[in-house]
Amino acid sequence: MKGVARLVHYLLTFQFAASAVFSYSVPPGSSGFYHGNSTAAVTFDAHSLFLDDKRLYLFSGEVHAWRIPSGPALWRDVFQKLKAAGFNGVSVYHHWGISEGKAGSLDFDYFRSHTEVYEVAKEVGLLVTSRPGPYINAETTAGGFPGWLTNVPAKARTNETGFTEAWTPWIEAVAKFAAPYQYPDGPIIAVQSENEFFQSTASNPGRSEHMVLIEDTLRNNGITKVPLTHNDQSPSGRYAHGLGEVDLYLWDSYPQGFDCANPSSWPEQSSVGLVNAHEAIIPDVMWGSGEFQGGAFDPWGGSGYDKCFLLTNEQFANTAFKNNLAAQTTYQNIYMSYGGTNWGNLAEPTVYTSYDYGAPIREDRTLSPKYSEIKLITTFLHASPDFLVANILGSGTGGLGTAFSNNSNIYITALGAPSGAHFYIIRQNSVTYTTPADFTIKVNATGGPLTVPQFGGNATLDERESQIIVAQYPFGSHKLSYSTAEVFTWTTIDGTDYLILYAQKDHSIEAVITGVQGATVHTSGSSSITARPGPSNSIIIAGKPSGITTISAGKATVIVADKHTALSFWNVHIPDSSHTQYDQAPDVPSVLVFGPYLVRNATIKGSTLAINGDLNATATLQVIAPASVKSLTWNGQAVRVQRSNTGVLQGQLSFDVQEPKLPSLKEATWASTDSLPEVQPGFDDSDWVDANKTSTQRPYSPLGGKFVVYADEYGFHQGNTIARGHFTGKNATGIQLIVQGGFNFGYSAWINSHFLGSSQGTNQYSAGGGIDLTNTTWSFDPTQLNDGDNVLTVVVDPTGLEEDYNGEDTFKTPRGIRGYTLFSASNQPIDFDHWKIQGNLGGEDFPDKVRGPLNEGGLFVERQGAHLPGFSVSESAGWNISSLLAPYTGISTAGIRAYRTTFNLNLPTNADIPVALKFTRTPSSSYRSVVYVNGWQFGRFNSKDGPQEVFPLPEGILNHRGQNELLVTLWSLDAAGAKIADLELVNTALLSSSKDVIPGLVESPGYADLRK
Repeated sequence: MKGVARLVHYLLTFQFAASAVFSYSVPPGSSGFYHGNSTAAVTFDAHSLFLDDKRLYLFSGEVHAWRIPSGPALWRDVFQKLKAAGFNGVSVYHHWGISEGKAGSLDFDYFRSHTEVYEVAKEVGLLVTSRPGPYINAETTAGGFPGWLTNVPAKARTNETGFTEAWTPWIEAVAKFAAPYQYPDGPIIAVQSENEFFQSTASNPGRSEHMVLIEDTLRNNGITKVPLTHNDQSPSGRYAHGLGEVDLYLWDSYPQGFDCANPSSWPEQSSVGLVNAHEAIIPDVMWGSGEFQGGAFDPWGGSGYDKCFLLTNEQFANTAFKNNLAAQTTYQNIYMSYGGTNWGNLAEPTVYTSYDYGAPIREDRTLSPKYSEIKLITTFLHASPDFLVANILGSGTGGLGTAFSNNSNIYITALGAPSGAHFYIIRQNSVTYTTPADFTIKVNATGGPLTVPQFGGNATLDERESQIIVAQYPFGSHKLSYSTAEVFTWTTIDGTDYLILYAQKDHSIEAVITGVQGATVHTSGSSSITARPGPSNSIIIAGKPSGITTISAGKATVIVADKHTALSFWNVHIPDSSHTQYDQAPDVPSVLVFGPYLVRNATIKGSTLAINGDLNATATLQVIAPASVKSLTWNGQAVRVQRSNTGVLQGQLSFDVQEPKLPSLKEATWASTDSLPEVQPGFDDSDWVDANKTSTQRPYSPLGGKFVVYADEYGFHQGNTIARGHFTGKNATGIQLIVQGGFNFGYSAWINSHFLGSSQGTNQYSAGGGIDLTNTTWSFDPTQLNDGDNVLTVVVDPTGLEEDYNGEDTFKTPRGIRGYTLFSASNQPIDFDHWKIQGNLGGEDFPDKVRGPLNEGGLFVERQGAHLPGFSVSESAGWNISSLLAPYTGISTAGIRAYRTTFNLNLPTNADIPVALKFTRTPSSSYRSVVYVNGWQFGRFNSKDGPQEVFPLPEGILNHRGQNELLVTLWSLDAAGAKIADLELVNTALLSSSKDVIPGLVESPGYADLRK
């Protein structure tokens, strides 16, 4: 707790024979969350978290529910997939900006709900770290701040009164939502205060004091049973001590960076820096990462998320997450584990609609190879409680005890636990090594130090691979003396201890099991692995794994698989009354399932084992379950099974989902209309907002002109905005326009109905810093002007509000016209008579309370409601209806046109068939499109900058069994016009699935509700 020094006295002494003493005491006044405080269910010590006096390794995945607006059905799908992969926690940012579109009007309904997120996590069995900010960063517009906050003069992220008054209702509300869900009453085990936040300095006061105010507000509103945390932007010790000190210090790290264009260029990895940081910052408290890199974001003009996945692929997960283990990190939160979509105007300026992030679960909710790699790591951790109290015995390539190898290219960290269990985390010395390395290793085996393999040959480590070799590793009543294959998991079923080992297919392995009663050894399955009795009730296992080999002796069964095969293994816990739904310790009853694409969960009722999961192809199902299980069901359907002589139940799971025939958008009938009537003669803007301010309180002054024409000053905080400046007579000769809109923004300008030109911030962020402000002079031809009223129309496509990462009020950076100078023939100063401005309908008084404040922009068809379900197109209202007027035909001038069509889907209910809208990009053409599906904005396409071409449309937003209404805009920034080369519906995966069925569209209003 803040202001209290955390001093835990402990003594932990290791010898290689594994005798050890562990003790601690908690001094009076220390944090109430230290282990030993009987009033707290969530505690911790120098090694790990405890829940109900039981240690756990927290392996958490970052998921932002608001990036999946379909709601609980798809939240449950993602959470179940996390749980199935061995994640036992989920970290959730809560987004202030989507809940308070207007100051004083907090809204937590629909996808903004906090309690529904907690309910789904509780049901699935995931522990929750709640992260309400108020600042969250997260590559979202304004870093999660509401747009109206840009007009509050007080400096954000300080203790200035105006800012404190702004966030206090938000934090009070979210604390009250979270309080009833604190463990053990619910899944919340920690609440984060602020995010990646710097402390006060002489030149930047009020920051640490702001941190204290947030913590006090959380505590005063019920967050008293779980620790407050902070996510330090690097392991630098901020808020580990002193003013604003949190209960549980966490850090973040993105060692791979974000250069997705060069996915094979890796920085070197080392655990030494993390170990040193722990010792220097807070050695008496467990070491945890509140954010650790699980992928990378991609900017406008970037390489695309498939490249980001390659940068942070399964090899990265294998090496980096294990490198954290070598630093005794016992809390890892993987950011992101599912990224989702920046639908509407959620994105900040450097990122686009997709927030796939190259995460383990991709944007369309399919499983990546990294997902399976993570499953191998997490399942091992949950089966290995000794790891949580293991201390580092040595690290390096040679010279100290048993922690080193005969190969100088191999780097090993040895850890030992009081039980005698040892863990050797092994990697190559450099990520630049491109060939496998053979090695031997000296381990502290059951009989003392031993060089293994001991019966000939070598172990092998591939390039960019890490392995965890164990010794004196207990499983049930047996012990793994050592193994050069890695442990997946172990469990005890009907008194038999099952141990699963795996290694690369071409690697030789050697393992010795002790404590086996009875010398008869039975081997079945693949013949690539052999086993024989050894001395003193042991089994010696050797060979090169291929497929599955099963070795049985007495009450021990060892399964050895090649790694590729092991990726389809699942250790599925069975609910029982003696364990909570969150418990993943080895004593939780479980079954072992081999083969399917995904196993979500399983239950035993009577003699039937009911398994739920997904398939991507016909699969052989193999199950190890109690002998009382006589029959199996898969997603509620009986499976014909046979029991092998080793007791394995085996059957076939048929994949019968057919490739869907999706509607052709080229064959559809489209309605089309002009979406820029604002540049036509006689357009009436009299009911628009007067942009009549002549000064601003934000720290970004106008760069010319009498009037402040920033969109946010007038309540328009997202999406396209339009400003119209009026002046009288033909004296003007041109204008200098300084427009600011974020990286890769764009604008077009007209004088009266004459196109002047466009400007874009097209120097890609990924190429060394994009352009978020342009300064251009446009000349007027006298024939373009009137003797009376003249109108300059400027349409701006901003890319979101800046984040405020450094706490310098950067989120208040203007959007729209930053400044202007109107030139005259006489060189005398002139200015506009007045300005009018328009953005999303209603501005901060937006009508659509379901989709929320960030869904709509200010284009004519958006204000008209043409994107909403139930909008009726008619030629009398200016719409042309013809299949020939589709967006493939395009427009021949600069301007904006909208296209609307409907299509029907009829996808099966027992399948998960993600559908996306796919553009064919023409980078030579400067056009931008906004995509609306059933009233939800689910795409902002930029043909010039890209890179996104495929826009997933989640079920519930897209009606999988009924009619859908699609609106696509086409804004040509080129005088020559533009057309969409191709636009089609595609499915990105084909799965038979047990996920929740969404019967139609999520609850959301239509045209009749919002525009009539």
